[in-house]
Amino acid sequence: MPTSMTIAEAALATGLTAYTLRYYEQIGLIDPVPRRGGQRVYGETEMRFIHFVLKLRGTGMSMRDIQEYVRLRRLGETPESIRLRGDLLARHAAYLREQLVDLTDTIVRLDEKIALYRSIYPDESIPDPVAPASPAPAADTPSHRRKHA
Repeated sequence: MPTSMTIAEAALATGLTAYTLRYYEQIGLIDPVPRRGGQRVYGETEMRFIHFVLKLRGTGMSMRDIQEYVRLRRLGETPESIRLRGDLLARHAAYLREQLVDLTDTIVRLDEKIALYRSIYPDESIPDPVAPASPAPAADTPSHRRKHA
């Protein structure tokens, strides 16, 4: 990754549009980006944080919680800021663990149904759930982020 990028290059690297990057900055989702000659210059620090924000969004964290995380981060490395950021991330991780348990249970139930259908109709072509013929598009693809940013 280059040490500095234009907004167009940052958009390409993140899968977001330039408009979305500007919007995220405007609403405080990302820190104000340094400028050189009136143009935004995205360095490694900015890009790393944008990717972190995208990871949080990809896990379903609300924009409000991400904004709160950014606000707390701007307070610096004070004990209170660190504790509150840790609490916010811990709550979200607990939520994700609950979702993982629910998804795992759903997968087990689906696999049971698939096995049942295969036992009833062994000659039918029922795809293997572990190796799908055509995988569903990932929710975190650049085209998905552009549509849903």
